[in-house]
Amino acid sequence: MTREINALTSIINSLGPPRKTKSRGPKYRRAAVAIIIRVRPDHHRYSQYSSTRQQQQDQNTSAGSKQEQQGQGQPGQQQLRPIQAIENPESLDEFFDQDWVQTGVPEILFIERATRKTDRWSGHVALPGGKREEADEDDQETAARETLEEIGLDLSDLTQFRCLGALDDRELWTSFGQVFLMVLSPFVYIQLSPSTPPLKPQPDEVASVHWQPLSLFLDRLEKPQWTPMTINLSSKLTPRLSRTFLKGLFGTMSLHSVEMPYRPEFVLRTTTSSAPSRLQQSTVDISSSTLSGSGATTKVVIDYEPEWDPEHRPLKLWGLTLQMMADLLELKDGPIQLDIRQKVWDSKRMRRRLDAGYLPGFSQTDMHFWVRALLKFHSWQGTEKKTVQSNRVGSWENYYRLVKQAFVFVILGRVAVFALLVKLLKTPVLRLLQGQSPLPSRS
Repeated sequence: MTREINALTSIINSLGPPRKTKSRGPKYRRAAVAIIIRVRPDHHRYSQYSSTRQQQQDQNTSAGSKQEQQGQGQPGQQQLRPIQAIENPESLDEFFDQDWVQTGVPEILFIERATRKTDRWSGHVALPGGKREEADEDDQETAARETLEEIGLDLSDLTQFRCLGALDDRELWTSFGQVFLMVLSPFVYIQLSPSTPPLKPQPDEVASVHWQPLSLFLDRLEKPQWTPMTINLSSKLTPRLSRTFLKGLFGTMSLHSVEMPYRPEFVLRTTTSSAPSRLQQSTVDISSSTLSGSGATTKVVIDYEPEWDPEHRPLKLWGLTLQMMADLLELKDGPIQLDIRQKVWDSKRMRRRLDAGYLPGFSQTDMHFWVRALLKFHSWQGTEKKTVQSNRVGSWENYYRLVKQAFVFVILGRVAVFALLVKLLKTPVLRLLQGQSPLPSRS
């Protein structure tokens, strides 16, 4: 059994009852996402279950070997190792006892959202899911319905997928906790079969789909490697008209992100040529419209054989999606204890999480100083509070409360410095305006 499979089984065994949060509004102010995990058979052992690109490479290698063997008078043929896959296993132990699972590669599904002006998370890396509707019985049905609509995977098919449980709910706020958006429920699914059903993406919501190996995140835990994501602090605090002025006042904040290789299962492309091409022949037509004044047709097609360009910009996992992945990976060290005394900010525990490679930095020196000072104060104070919540939830929320407190100290500090400068410069400036020397004369 590989390191990744051991970590996956520990995560699954540590999944406990999630902490559910009541919505602050109607039930449609809730949302749910699906963390879909599959175990891809090792393509070196089971080449028939490799990706399309690997299949073509293996076929080309096999064809070359066959021609070489035939030229030497030794006819050859590629031998495919059959997989003894159990259909609809009764238990997870039965599923993990299979040879193709124990030697397989665990992967997690991510989507790259389509670029839309009306989408708050346009273009971000995310998990499939969306807002709850009136017809949904519960949050799990929301996650399954949204996944089916966005990428065409039917999570309600018990022969293909099984829900392992859920992570704790998260409250979504904007403007640093001033405006409540919704409650988000992450559900964890595992694919039971060695082959993934065909994906049917919704082009209005999804730009590409990526299966990222679990080893990528385990490596980041063992050897942290981060890429900064810079955001404008004024955009989180003020109306749009005053952001330009306050950008220089508050500066920027650098968050950390995890870079993931751009290796899509497919990409959506737009073509305007009426002539057949390789792209149109190897893809599925989604929609089409005829351009006025010409015979060309605009089509949105799915390219199931996109080229994996190593120079392509990497995907950046950050924000809420990174926090949910950190919640998931934190379970590999065992269940999270409940009913414990939790510190306001537990820096030692946070350093063991995927989303805590380093604390966010601030471009303004005084802002950076006050955030660090407040963190040190809470650590030295050792203040603890009785809580019945899971100790993997709320740490970043507490951190952002400290950031808002730091804003108050920054404003008060700058006002105090300004008042001191006015007091010190008032007399010299008045003397200068009266035509006198700014320095008092010595008698």
